[in-house]
Amino acid sequence: MKVEKSIVTPKWLQIKAMYEQGTNGSNKYGTNFEIGGELDELALELVDLLGEITQLKGFDCEVEGVKMDLWKERVWSLIENAGLLPEIAWKDERDAEEAEIEDNWNSLDDEFDYDIEKFENEAYGC
Repeated sequence: MKVEKSIVTPKWLQIKAMYEQGTNGSNKYGTNFEIGGELDELALELVDLLGEITQLKGFDCEVEGVKMDLWKERVWSLIENAGLLPEIAWKDERDAEEAEIEDNWNSLDDEFDYDIEKFENEAYGC
């Protein structure tokens, strides 16, 4: 039985061709394809379509002879490589916090001043 490839595959091939013809190789957000542009819109339509199919058929279904996980990986990879995926906000916040925090654990000398010999009797119960 031949699988009819009439919905997802044609949309994917159109998106893939647009990517291959128009990419500049950058995956940084907004530097490759226009945010809200045609490729962005088509990719989001495909994501929505895959989401609807997943809800109807389950996460482990096959669509047009291809496992759903592979469809999702394909479109996710394209969106990421096309520079259409913004940085995750918590990563930006974490990086900003790390830049503000000075690593000073080793500069607190008094914290590590401990006279072991003075408390030797306590340590050994003598």
